[in-house]
Amino acid sequence: MTRRSLALPVFLGLAACVQQTGPSEPYAFVGRWDCGVSVFTFTNTTYNNGDTTYPIQSVSRDGRNYTLRFANGYVIALAAVTDTGLTWVSGASGDQFNCRRL
Repeated sequence: MTRRSLALPVFLGLAACVQQTGPSEPYAFVGRWDCGVSVFTFTNTTYNNGDTTYPIQSVSRDGRNYTLRFANGYVIALAAVTDTGLTWVSGASGDQFNCRRL
């Protein structure tokens, strides 16, 4: 067996061991949003509610709707995300805010 053919299984094994450090897709909700109560900011990996930045642990997508999960079980939904607006929904309190992109 050549060195090249031995290297392939090693590289494939290493790739299987690597974990992503959080969401990384370029999501449609990324940006700054005026939600009335505050300006919320989303990156591919964080959410800022105007006071505190939280790391996003996972993102689920269903069409134009997204579910964001955070540490300690906190969940928010971003519904009907477009280039100009979205609806922010708290999984804990049920609060809803109509937000416009800044």
